[in-house]
Amino acid sequence: MRVAVALLVVAACGNGESLPIDAQCNPLGINHCMTPWPNAVFEVDDSTTATGRHLAIPDTTLPTNVTNDQIDPTEWNWADGFSPSAPMVMSFPNGVSVAGLPPVDNMDLSLAPDSPTVILDMTTGERVAHFAEVDMQATGSAGSQALFLRPAQRLTGGHRYAVAITKAVKGADGNDLPIPPGFAALRDGKHTDHALLEAERPRFAAVLEALDSAGYPADDLVVAWEFTVASDDFIHQDMIAARDAAVAALDNHTIQFTITKDSGSGSGSAATTRIIEGTLDAPLFLTDGGDAVMQPVVARDSNNLPMMQGWYQIPFAAIVPPCAYSSPTPVGMVIYGHGLMGAATEVEGGTQQTTASSLCMVFAATDLRGMSTQDLAAVATALNDGTHADQVMEVLEQGLVNQVTLVRALRTTFAQTLFVDANNGNKVLVDPTNVVYYGLSQGGIFGTSIMAYDPTLTLGVLGVGAANYSMLLDRSSDWPTYRSILSAAYPDSLDDTMLLSLFQMRWDKTEGAGIVNSVLAGSPTSPQPKQLLMQIALSDNQVPNIGSYWQARSMGIPVIGPTPVTPWGLTVQQTPITTGSAMIIMDGGAPPAPATNVPAPAQNPSMHDLTRTQPATWRQMHDFYTTGMIVNECAGACECQSGACN
Repeated sequence: MRVAVALLVVAACGNGESLPIDAQCNPLGINHCMTPWPNAVFEVDDSTTATGRHLAIPDTTLPTNVTNDQIDPTEWNWADGFSPSAPMVMSFPNGVSVAGLPPVDNMDLSLAPDSPTVILDMTTGERVAHFAEVDMQATGSAGSQALFLRPAQRLTGGHRYAVAITKAVKGADGNDLPIPPGFAALRDGKHTDHALLEAERPRFAAVLEALDSAGYPADDLVVAWEFTVASDDFIHQDMIAARDAAVAALDNHTIQFTITKDSGSGSGSAATTRIIEGTLDAPLFLTDGGDAVMQPVVARDSNNLPMMQGWYQIPFAAIVPPCAYSSPTPVGMVIYGHGLMGAATEVEGGTQQTTASSLCMVFAATDLRGMSTQDLAAVATALNDGTHADQVMEVLEQGLVNQVTLVRALRTTFAQTLFVDANNGNKVLVDPTNVVYYGLSQGGIFGTSIMAYDPTLTLGVLGVGAANYSMLLDRSSDWPTYRSILSAAYPDSLDDTMLLSLFQMRWDKTEGAGIVNSVLAGSPTSPQPKQLLMQIALSDNQVPNIGSYWQARSMGIPVIGPTPVTPWGLTVQQTPITTGSAMIIMDGGAPPAPATNVPAPAQNPSMHDLTRTQPATWRQMHDFYTTGMIVNECAGACECQSGACN
């Protein structure tokens, strides 16, 4: 949604200077109703929240699509602050030059005294490492080209942050950037008739003072603003409530299941992998019986928390490798997380069967509701009208509950009656105490949350794991298909940018970005610590490395050495790592990924598939699942193109 902004005209009226900014729009901006974003002008005091604030975005602030449906801010306004993972966004009528901006591969420059952009944690007084870039998918339309400031890792829940762009940043034409009249009014102490600006004025002196103390006097700034990050309590409360209610229900319920497919000989001279499909009971937290055709949302109680609606049937698929039948002892089980908009049956794929046989473990999966095949229509609806984001992001809460339910089924009913050798007196094939996690692609991304909220899982492998969709999507080769839907509904690229920031606020409740800071400790979302092994490949075209590095920095884990590269801000640790978590980087010889926010080109072979096909990967997973140790199973650095990963 564009905002017409003329030159500031000072009106001699009792209410102060008249700002050429609509009353519902950000008074610190200059050419879009929402920017600069996130922004405390859309917050109000609230003594009942963990941060002492909550969002109060006006009804007509958010973008309108081509059919004149304006996004309703109600569901966003429940938050007690903004996303800890989405970028800071500013826009100017004539765009921004990239010259001098701190780059992604050297964020030390963002901490230098002369950095042209600054993010300051006002709670601690510390500068925040970040990189800055312009939206290269909006080239040719300078007024719609966002300037992003992307923090190196997750911001701290509940903290107050100041952001500033200095006069060292220039317009795309090389000229000085225009100073927004609202910022000038706050800087100069001139009162205006804009209610949102005047509400911010009492707090803004502290912003300018903090920036001045950090070496950024007001006269050197083009614009500055502040915002509050949502508390972890708020971000986690939905899933904790849903998980606790689900676990309580499961404690008093014997999970029933129905088999719709059971193939493969399992044992004997003609042994093949046994493939099982069916449905099982799960606690329901969705409206409309959870029917995807109805595009349900989370049912909520009077405290706006997820409320159980009874039980429903969820799909599952499982594979039992032949070695499970011949093993002298019961084997372990793996809950498998499927890929983008996939389904449980992905676990039946050839690569998954090879992995299961290599590990000699039973694999099982269920759909991740919210972002599974059956949710494709809901995704299209949300991209066409952002008001319906809850039909995807909130439904993911059910998706995580379904994973918790499957873990319980593996440990109980499935272990006792499904994974048995019917030809050998129903001999139990699996160890119900040995259940671990392995996710690929989307399953690697959401695996962090599954590990965080499941009360019993302790070991998880994230195949091409990463976090922060607002950073990942533009750079993914998967995104153009979905962006074409979004852009058809919201033709302005700046609106598309703001939609992703809004979506990230809702994703934080279920995506790894909302939980990376505490998943390893376990508390407050789980009763016990977790260990995560991230396996990634350089130049992954579907899950960009930039998100994997962001997650590793946010969790404070090392890169396994020797390593093909050492990403900015990460340390290298030699193995074995006897306890703890780490990330391994494999190199398949692909060219470097684009440095800007454009989709990676197609690859043959795809680096996205590299880690899942390497013998070193399977050996490393076996070590991790059986001992909790992380070992570099490559011959030196994992340069797979030279055979080091065999």
